[in-house]
Amino acid sequence: MGKALKVADDEGKKARWLALGVGVGIFLVLFVLWPYQHWQFSDFPRSSVLVGWGRVLAVSEEWQFCFAVPFLVGYLVYRKKEQWVKLPVEGSWLGAPWIFAGAVIFWLGYKVDTGYLGFAAIQAVTAGLILMLGGKRWMSVLFFAWLFLIFAWPFFPLDHLMAAQLKIPTAQAAAMLLRLLGVDTVRNGSVLESGADLVTGLAQGARFKLEVSDSCSGMRSLYSLIMVSALYGHIALRRTAPKLVLFLSAVPMAVFGNVVRLLMLAYGSLWFGSEFAVGHQNGDHLEESAFHLLAGFVVFGVALGGMFALATLMEGKHWNKAKLKKTSDHKREAEAESDSDIKHTATLCGGALGIASVGLLLCWTTPEKQVFAGLGMRAELPETVGDYVSKELDWTAKERQNFDEGVQLVRRNYGKPGAHQILATLVLSGQLKKTLHEPTRCLPDAGWIISSTDEISVPLDNGRIIDVAIMYVFRDYEKTPGVTVRFKGINLYWYEGAEGVSTPSYMASNYYSYRDAIFRNLNHRWGQAAFFMPVSEREVGVDEPLESMIALEELKAFVATIAPKFLLVGPQ
Repeated sequence: MGKALKVADDEGKKARWLALGVGVGIFLVLFVLWPYQHWQFSDFPRSSVLVGWGRVLAVSEEWQFCFAVPFLVGYLVYRKKEQWVKLPVEGSWLGAPWIFAGAVIFWLGYKVDTGYLGFAAIQAVTAGLILMLGGKRWMSVLFFAWLFLIFAWPFFPLDHLMAAQLKIPTAQAAAMLLRLLGVDTVRNGSVLESGADLVTGLAQGARFKLEVSDSCSGMRSLYSLIMVSALYGHIALRRTAPKLVLFLSAVPMAVFGNVVRLLMLAYGSLWFGSEFAVGHQNGDHLEESAFHLLAGFVVFGVALGGMFALATLMEGKHWNKAKLKKTSDHKREAEAESDSDIKHTATLCGGALGIASVGLLLCWTTPEKQVFAGLGMRAELPETVGDYVSKELDWTAKERQNFDEGVQLVRRNYGKPGAHQILATLVLSGQLKKTLHEPTRCLPDAGWIISSTDEISVPLDNGRIIDVAIMYVFRDYEKTPGVTVRFKGINLYWYEGAEGVSTPSYMASNYYSYRDAIFRNLNHRWGQAAFFMPVSEREVGVDEPLESMIALEELKAFVATIAPKFLLVGPQ
C-alpha cells in the first residue's frame, strides 16, 4: 500500500513538472522569442510581443504602471498557494479551443503587424494552458489572477476616446468650484483662465491659464486606479456588490482627484505665480515645476483616499480580509482527492504543443515584408477654388507637440464676398500607425460643444461619391456685459485610405486597416480631410432655422469642387 502511494506521488510530481515545463516553453517561444511585430512602420526587424511591450511602455509615461502587473499577478497566485499546492494535475481538453483561438489571434496580429492582437493572444493562450495542462479546478483557483493580467496591456485608442469625454466635465467642475470659492474663472472648452480685472488692469488669463490636457482630465491616473480598485476590492472586500461599486468608483475618483489638482495649480498661480505653480514654457514644450509634479501625486492620493473611505463605508473594517489566511485541512483534503495521471498529462502536453505550433506555422508561411499602400490623397491644397481665394495657415504649437514625427499637415482659410469662410485642413499620417484622431477630441479642447452629428453622401465634381461626417457645433461667450452670444459652426470631415477606401468613421478606418492587412497584405496610410465653416454669431435665444441648412449646402458645393484636386482616386 505504501509503495503504491509513493509511486502515485512520484507520478503526480512528474506530471506537474511536465505540465509546467511544456506550458512555460510554449509561452516563451510564442511571446518572448518569436519575432512578432515591427511596433511601427519602419525598416527595423520584428521583435517579440513582450520585448515590444517593454519598449512601448518605456516611452509611454502614462502606461508604465503596466510594468507592475506581472508582479501583482505573481502575488495573486501566491495568495492562493494553500489551494493550488495540493491540487492534482488533471488537464482538460476544454483548454484546446482557447489555445487554438490564441494561436490564430497570434497569427492575425503578426500579419496585421499590431501588438494588440499579440496581447489578446497571451490572454487566450494562458487560459488554454491553465485549463489544458492543469484542469478546471486550477482555472477556478487562478481565474482572477489570469483576468487581472489584462491590466498589463496598454490600450492607447481607449486613452484618446475616454480622455475626450472626461476633459470637459473635469474643466466644468473645477471652474464651478473656483467660482464658488470666489476666484473669477472663465472656461473656454477645456481651458481655464483667470478673469479680467478692470481695477488692476489685468487681462483675462494673466494670473493663470490652465489647459485640461489628457493627463489632467483623469486619464493618466484612471487606468491605474481601475487596476487598484479591482485588486483592492478582490483582496479586501467580501461581497460582490461592494466590489463592483468600488471598481466603478475609479472613474469619478480620478476626475475628482484631477479637479483637486487644478485647484492647487490655480491657487498656486495666484499666490506664487504661474511659473512656480505650473512651470516654464520652453518653446512648444512645458517644463513642469516641482509644484506641478507634486499636484500630480496628489491626484492619486486623493483618489485612493476616496476609494478607501468608500470601501470602509460599505464593509467597515474590510482590510482584515486582505490578510493571508490558511486553507482548512478539510478543504485541502477535498481538493487533493484525485491523483495526477502522467500518461493523460503527456497526451495533453503533446496536444498543446501541436496546437501552439499552428500559430507559428502560419506566421512562418506569412510574408515577412508587408506591402504599404499608395497614398489616397496628397497633402496639397489649391490657392484658389472657383471664386474662393485662400491664405495659408501654419500648424499650431499644440499640433506640433501632439502629432507624431512624419505627419504632414496643410491648412488654408478660403473666402469670397457674400459667402461663409471655410477653413480646410488636410492631415496625412506619419510612420506610426495611429497618428490621426477624431474631431471629437480636438474641437471640445477649443471650446466647441457638439450639438449633433450626421453622415451624408457628397457627389464630387469628378463623379465620385464619398460619405462624410457632419458635426454641428457651437460655443457661447459674453460679448459685452450681460450679452451672451452663440457662435455656431459646421465641421465636415472624412478619412481617406488607399485605392479609394474612404469612411466618415474613425473606428471604421481601423477596421479597414485590419481587414486589408489580413486579407490583402495591404497597409493603409490614412489621411483626414476636414472643412470647418463658421455659420452665424447671434445672441442666445435668437435663431434662424434655415441658416444651417443653407450653410451646409454651400459647404458641400465647396467640398465637391476642391476634393478632386487632392484626392488621388477618381470615380469607381
